[in-house]
Amino acid sequence: MGWTLLAVVLGAALALPAAAPAGKASDGTLSVQRGRGKITLNFKGTAVGRLANGKVRIRDQNLFDGLTPEFRHCKSLKQLNAHVTVCTGKKLTFRALNGRYTVFVQGSGIFMSAVGRGTLTVDGGGDNGLPDGVMSLDDAPYTSLPDVPTVFALGTTKTKR
Repeated sequence: MGWTLLAVVLGAALALPAAAPAGKASDGTLSVQRGRGKITLNFKGTAVGRLANGKVRIRDQNLFDGLTPEFRHCKSLKQLNAHVTVCTGKKLTFRALNGRYTVFVQGSGIFMSAVGRGTLTVDGGGDNGLPDGVMSLDDAPYTSLPDVPTVFALGTTKTKR
């Protein structure tokens, strides 16, 4: 009985590391609250947000997917070319759903959520001692926006060993 129990426990202990995943994939989520500064998101996925004051420039990288970015409450809405639209104003909202986009947001009172895979560049506007808001990547705790331009990966997977 003792040897059988020892064999079962040893077998389970050796099998657990083999059954565990080699790397944990990040979920590719971004949340910004009360942001102030510049945020650039180059990704495949979905982004929605609002600004108290500022501008949003969205480049649709695939015109033929049937999806177009949407804007609301723009004081000025300009179509720079077939791919790029710029919205400026106060209390504006935007959304870019389920496609390939480059989203550039600059202003204050930024509330933004995104999910997908790509790169994120954040430059908080707290250089003069003013608060620049908080952000969370992959459901991590909220941290202050960086005061210098910083690049983050959105939705990456760890490689297997």
